[in-house]
Amino acid sequence: MPGALPCFEDFGNLPTDIVREDGIVQGEKASEALDMLIVPGGSLIESQSVKEGVALEILRMAEAGKFVLGICSGLQVLSKATDIGRLSAMPILRQGLGLLDVEFKPLICTDRVSATIVGESFMTNAVGAEVKGFHCHTYGRMVIHEKAKPILVSHVQRVNYHNAPQDIVSGVANKQGNVVGVLLHGLLDENPLIIQSIMNSLGISAEELEEIRRANSKLKAKMNNEIGISTNIRSTKHTMMSPRKPVFVLIAATGSGSGKTFIVSGIAGVLKKIGVNVAVLKVGGDIRDLVPALYLIKKPMKAYSSIKIGESGWQPLQEVIKAVSREYDFILIEGAMNTFTGLLHVNTTRPSSTAEVALALGVPTVIVVSCDKEGIEGAVINSLSYVQLMKQLGIKVKGVILNKARVSYLTKETEALIKRAFSKAGVNLLGIIPRIELEGRGMIPEVEIRYEDFGSKALEAIEQHVDLKKLVTIAAPIEQGEVDFKIFLEKFKTLLTSFGAKPQEEANREP
Repeated sequence: MPGALPCFEDFGNLPTDIVREDGIVQGEKASEALDMLIVPGGSLIESQSVKEGVALEILRMAEAGKFVLGICSGLQVLSKATDIGRLSAMPILRQGLGLLDVEFKPLICTDRVSATIVGESFMTNAVGAEVKGFHCHTYGRMVIHEKAKPILVSHVQRVNYHNAPQDIVSGVANKQGNVVGVLLHGLLDENPLIIQSIMNSLGISAEELEEIRRANSKLKAKMNNEIGISTNIRSTKHTMMSPRKPVFVLIAATGSGSGKTFIVSGIAGVLKKIGVNVAVLKVGGDIRDLVPALYLIKKPMKAYSSIKIGESGWQPLQEVIKAVSREYDFILIEGAMNTFTGLLHVNTTRPSSTAEVALALGVPTVIVVSCDKEGIEGAVINSLSYVQLMKQLGIKVKGVILNKARVSYLTKETEALIKRAFSKAGVNLLGIIPRIELEGRGMIPEVEIRYEDFGSKALEAIEQHVDLKKLVTIAAPIEQGEVDFKIFLEKFKTLLTSFGAKPQEEANREP
């Protein structure tokens, strides 16, 4: 159903059927056909896509003592209510089904974590054991009432964008232990003891587990062929890029809010649509930015999905590249904030910025520039300055995408002038994406995003306004070399102080 992320993780390779919004599974009611139901993460609360049919079946399963597991947004569906008003002056409450006696308020966490099992349920029998997984939520502060039983406590390092080590309750069950909700993603994938507990609770033998996983493999192949959820847009036959190494493109920006996530999501979706085996990575730890693209291309979040910069992120650069190169043909990397954000932070580990990642990998880089605040004229000037600086620093900047442009007065002659300006700077103008007027909330990746709306708009924008063939031509294998980040930083400082020096010298000369 819209807003669900059924491929965001593998769920231990256990699911064998799809439950749609009518609550029917292969002609039967879910409560009669299933032994266990997983309500996945996503934007189910924001999308309000849990309709009466499936809601009734979830309630029936819980009442019958069958097993129900909600993960992240799925946990919020099972809860009493969630306040999604993080950027609102007043709470914005979304009601849940009330199966778990908890409520949620805003708390951002995108850590990979260890967690301790502190309570028993159908999937947590080993009290005291440590498990692993990752958080990817905006509304993660749980208010626990008397009828809810904590079963997991996560040991997190960062919340709300700051280092703030603490323990938070990340899993609860009802008193009977048959309805469970967890904030941790990857819990079933990374912890065999969780699968063993589920097997024991359901009475599954080793032979039956193998049969389940064969059925799961067929189910995932069927789901992965579709772009997004309930779109009926199918991927074409797999297109091999080339027998050579996988190719990369890094999407950077002149500032946060330029639209990197929107553009990366659209490019990934269109590449998937034409049959390319595409992956998306994120520079830094805010992996929420990857979710809209993963929603479209039906790929799971992995440990290598986040490139560590400074103290933010999951895996070091070399480990990420080694892992992703084994699985994909085309890798899109989304930068963090401004291309240079973090570069002047001297008391941190390197790399600490998108610019350093681009240099270390030697990958083609595309700059996204927003036109909404400075107009297309200011955006062109700004991006030309970026291109010049990046080239002087040795970064392989190959293209520019102008985003959020008001194009009512943009004539063919003006567009030709802009293209010529970029061409003389040695880069391609890959597209000018017009400002998309969106009604209401739900289009901000870090807030209450509706993935179906965001994804469809992103696909449309890339297909209509970006030269995808040229972008594919730009993509290239990585060219890693030895990088002295200290020298790179000093060069950056020198270039900063030289801006504007030459015109002043010229003005001071005698006629």
